[in-house]
Amino acid sequence: MQARTVLVLGAGPGGSAAAQHLRHYLPDGDRVVVVDRTDRQTLGISHLLVMRGWLEPDAASISVRDALPQGVEFVQAEVQGIDTGARRVRTSAGEIAYDALLVALGADLRPDLIPGLKEAIDANAAEEFYSLSGAWRLNRRLESFSGGRVCIIVSRLPYKCPPAPYEAALLIADRLRERGVTCGVQIDLFTPEPSPIAAGGPEMGQTIRSMLQEQGITVHTGEELSAVDHEQRSATFASGRTESWDLLVVVPPHAAPSVLTESGLIESGWLVADRDTLRTEIDGIWAIGDSSAVHTANGMPLPKAAVFATAEAEAAARDIARTLGATAPEPAFEGIGHCWFIVADGMAGYIEGRFLDPPGPKLQLHPASADNFAAMQAELQDWSEQARRR
Repeated sequence: MQARTVLVLGAGPGGSAAAQHLRHYLPDGDRVVVVDRTDRQTLGISHLLVMRGWLEPDAASISVRDALPQGVEFVQAEVQGIDTGARRVRTSAGEIAYDALLVALGADLRPDLIPGLKEAIDANAAEEFYSLSGAWRLNRRLESFSGGRVCIIVSRLPYKCPPAPYEAALLIADRLRERGVTCGVQIDLFTPEPSPIAAGGPEMGQTIRSMLQEQGITVHTGEELSAVDHEQRSATFASGRTESWDLLVVVPPHAAPSVLTESGLIESGWLVADRDTLRTEIDGIWAIGDSSAVHTANGMPLPKAAVFATAEAEAAARDIARTLGATAPEPAFEGIGHCWFIVADGMAGYIEGRFLDPPGPKLQLHPASADNFAAMQAELQDWSEQARRR
């Protein structure tokens, strides 16, 4: 049998997990090739730890090349175009032909989509923590912040790691309190959602709102950012509301990588994938993780989180292997997941649930404890060590 090539675009948690499963299911003669522009992989929760000062940036990532299993080829290059008819991908390192293509390119941060936001970040007038460098820069700002109004703004929906902005607000308050900066400090969080983590329902939203209020943080829902003026230190919302700030922390708009749109894979928004097989409507292409959209029973998109990307990776790898004639179990993606919810130094809760069950997601927020914080640290350590042992 002629050797086939399965090409994985993206080496984040989802892409790397998919490559590992594909290598397990496919014959040794078949190629598994992973392409990514960087050799570093991080987990989103690490950015919060860097922001809070509990983790150095260098310790927050691992080498993709070292972590991928034997028999998986890694190409460090920029994906420049996808020819679905010829089944070829153009990269900065040359063209690669594929028999099956798995898209796991993640979501790009696009501050340029909000007038004035990119300029504010470039001028060091606004901060973000969704990149490793941004998380570290925000950490430095928190170390010198002497008081005033902190505005944390979720600019657009959807975004990665839905609990992260609420955790960030709590951790910012926790760090300022630890430094003794309490007088004259006001922290406000603005989100387009009707309630905090709306997928969890009104009860969870009220629990999180109360949790933040206990720490002096005010939550403003239904507010979508429309513009930022860093010279005036003001933020304007679609409602017409304008707010001033001394420290602005923004979750930038997220978007699927432009190469997917330019290659004709996306008409609007995200690359839609079947919830069971992760197949797209384009023959020979599967999609997982943050650049994809899998819809829940109530029609809402599945949250963008690593826990789902890695579970989707297993289902997609099975379906790809079976499509190519290899032996693999039936694909099964159940949409079960959990994520940590850090509230203070040494204290964390977690959210868990079944996201694909009808009529909609069923979630539960478990209270914060020192044991949960220790379990979170152990999980991160295990992820790092397992990746290095592959």
